[in-house]
Amino acid sequence: MPNAVVILGAGASADFGVPTLRNIFKDRHARSFLHARTTFNRRLNEIFWTPRGHSIDTSEQSLTIEEMLTILRDWEQEPTCCDGLHANVANAMRRNLYVLIQRAVFVGKSTKPQHLNDLIDLMTKKFDLVTWASFNWDCVFEASYWYSRRGNPKLAIELENWRATSKKNEFLKLHGGINWWKIGGKLHYLPFGRGGELTTKWTEYADNQADGEPVILEPSVYKYGDDNYELLKPQWDRFIERLCAADYVLLLGYSLPEADSQARSKITVAFQVNPNCKWLLVDPSEETCRRYGRLLGRASLTTFNTTLVAFTNELKENLQTAFPALDFS
Repeated sequence: MPNAVVILGAGASADFGVPTLRNIFKDRHARSFLHARTTFNRRLNEIFWTPRGHSIDTSEQSLTIEEMLTILRDWEQEPTCCDGLHANVANAMRRNLYVLIQRAVFVGKSTKPQHLNDLIDLMTKKFDLVTWASFNWDCVFEASYWYSRRGNPKLAIELENWRATSKKNEFLKLHGGINWWKIGGKLHYLPFGRGGELTTKWTEYADNQADGEPVILEPSVYKYGDDNYELLKPQWDRFIERLCAADYVLLLGYSLPEADSQARSKITVAFQVNPNCKWLLVDPSEETCRRYGRLLGRASLTTFNTTLVAFTNELKENLQTAFPALDFS
């Protein structure tokens, strides 16, 4: 049987209620955190929103968290201009932005709609090896896989407490995640169930009291210079290896942003060296569809300009259209 790579971006989690970076300040759990952290809220306004004529109510029209974190790093690297930004303020801003991300992508989110479950089952049935490569920090794929397959896929790195049960499915969490923590120099998996150690760790981290830290590549243009990137790098090596050998690649809600230089490099290089691979893009953004159309052309790429839910509502029919050489009946 053939091999496949499934790339999961923010759009693959959006239908589960997980906000994108642009809309993250609109999430009610993120806003609750901001309401409780008055100093952090004030600094967001003073440093980022007010100078640009915005507030939290128009935050989706202003800077994303990725742009905020990039500005903080840029500012710190300009010694003649950094008088207005003290190191402890920048560090506190970064930590609080991470916690805000955790609140927005995890608290109150559920995989009960099961939008991914049928896809996981069908891909497992039809392919010899399926590599699920996620750029998301949330727990949507892990939870969907667990409730679909009652187990865990294999990994490309050592992760304490993770028990892999599948040889056919492998999982690459390329940007890390809220439930991957570095403790004592080792990577640890914290189960995604509400409450318990994962919640405790994030509560302690919010107060700068945690043992360890979340393994999340900083969402900025500096992400690949992050110390955590070295921990996650074996996944990136596996990613390019699988893409270059894949018969089919599915791109689900991944916009390929400019700041993700490593992702863009690996996807475009794999396309060049693997000419027989067939590609499928599912994304509701016309801009994203145009971007992939420019990079990958039209001969090997089939595009569905729609949401994950709309695509999976007619899953077998849509996969059959994209990959006619396979039988999805």
